[in-house]
Formats: sequence, C-alpha cells, structure tokens
Amino acid sequence: MNDQPQRYVLGIAYQAGPDPRIQRGADGGRDFFSEDELEKAAWGFLQKGAQVGLFHGPEESIGAATVVESYIWRAEPWDLGNGTVVRKGDWLIGAILDEPAWQLYKSGRVTGWSPQGSARRITNRSS
Repeated sequence: MNDQPQRYVLGIAYQAGPDPRIQRGADGGRDFFSEDELEKAAWGFLQKGAQVGLFHGPEESIGAATVVESYIWRAEPWDLGNGTVVRKGDWLIGAILDEPAWQLYKSGRVTGWSPQGSARRITNRSS
C-alpha cells in the first residue's frame, strides 16, 4: 500500500449564472457566464492545453497542477456541506498538484481555481 497522498483536488472552476450572494462587484459590475458560454470556455481551456499556474503568474509556476478532470455539472445540486453548492452548469476541475502547490493547498494559501482569460462585457439596457 502506498502511503503517499494523491495530491488530488476538485473544485468549482467557475459558477454558471449570477451568484445570488453578489449584488455588485468590486469594479461596480456584476459579471457572469451563461451556461452555454461557460461550457465553451471550459472546452477551450482543454483545447488550449489546460495549463495551470499559481496566483495568475509568474510563468515559472505553470505546471503546478495536472488537470485530470474537467467537466460541466449536469445533475441535481450537490451540497458539499461546507456552504458550497455545485449547481447545474457549473464548471469543475480536478487536478493533481505538484509538491510545492500541494504544500500551499495544505497550508490554506491555495483555496480554489481562478481561470484567467478575456471576455467582452455586455451591458443590458432597459428600453
């Protein structure tokens, strides 16, 4: 039996739709992805090589995790019991962390996924 930890983590990479807990973001907006757009982003992440780094850089941290699962949740809500509920359309990522990233995770310094990319903001205007 291997006593080494798997160093596996699973979490929500991005939530589909607006977060009901957030009325206004720090930048004054309230940005979110529709389920369809989030699915496209998740697929694009895999198509582009599923690179994972730490803290949005530096480039030397690329490879801190190897993505082994990436999927859109398509089932009933899943209550994780810690205040987090995975809902239909949410994007989940599971990965094996390298040893330095695993130590950051165990210490509480790494607590989740934060995809970086670009988007175009669409403003809804009332008629």
